[in-house]
Amino acid sequence: MKSQLSRFVRISCALACVAAVTGSAYAQSNWPNRPIRIVVPYAAGGSTDITTRLVAKNLSEELGQQVVIENKGGAGGTLGTAAFAKATPDDHYFLMVTQSQMSINQFLFKDKLGYDPVADLQPVGLVAQTSNAIVVPASLPVKTFKEFIAYTKANPGKVSYSSAGVGSTGHLLNELIKSSLGLDMVHVPYKGNGPAMQAVVSGEVQLNTDNMPQLVAQIRAGKVRPLAVTMSKRWFQLPDVPSVDELGYPELKTTVWFALVAQSKQSKESITRLNAALNKVLRNPEFVARLREQSLEATPSTPQDVVALADSDRKKWKAVVEASGAKID
Repeated sequence: MKSQLSRFVRISCALACVAAVTGSAYAQSNWPNRPIRIVVPYAAGGSTDITTRLVAKNLSEELGQQVVIENKGGAGGTLGTAAFAKATPDDHYFLMVTQSQMSINQFLFKDKLGYDPVADLQPVGLVAQTSNAIVVPASLPVKTFKEFIAYTKANPGKVSYSSAGVGSTGHLLNELIKSSLGLDMVHVPYKGNGPAMQAVVSGEVQLNTDNMPQLVAQIRAGKVRPLAVTMSKRWFQLPDVPSVDELGYPELKTTVWFALVAQSKQSKESITRLNAALNKVLRNPEFVARLREQSLEATPSTPQDVVALADSDRKKWKAVVEASGAKID
């Protein structure tokens, strides 16, 4: 009787363990079981917002749950990012970031950032990237990037560049060009990308560096002349424009990238499953074509790829911010 009881206890324990494991697996595989929210830390209508809405629609179809976009703009993306990082942990809550939130803003805002990009944000995967282009007014008497460098060195302090403001990507990109090549150029900040672009179109300034979604239309219309793209290879929309790498300036390689991140305490299961769904979307030829219409390239990846890219960019932009003296109060 005693041995039968012992055998019964062993079998019961084994069944209980199987039930526990099965129940746990079911609970994990049940994600997502309600709508997913993605925060965009910028106002509606910009590149980050457009990218997020494109991928959200496809993720919704892939995961079988509604994906809701929440725009929380302000302070270069820091306000929405800080609010996301401090919110109650939620396995159905994510944030779309760029290199600004992950690798630049901590050096511009110092102690006022409101979040730690390493400790508070957990990468899910890259979504898309785009190149930057170095452009000059169509009226400027230079045809190549090397001619521009020679022109600037022959006119120290007389060449100016426009940006959307202190600490903007355009500002820091041109500071990178300036410090890497030893050029004496003057920064002229404007209130937004539109006025900064108009300044170079009109010849008010002699240089502008910005991302493809902002520049392609102006380049195609002949309003500005592209001298180089800031990638290791030529950009698919500008096959006749050389890359900085092929011109011999690999130190100027930069991309604008978009990635999904989670809060630091979110489950690995939700991140793994979202990464798999995201990569499936990013390998869909129709979705890739839609991104290309927006001057973007799909970038399937792992969370570790985001970590490596953010770390690499952090080293680069920290040095640029410190050399330029840029800060945002």
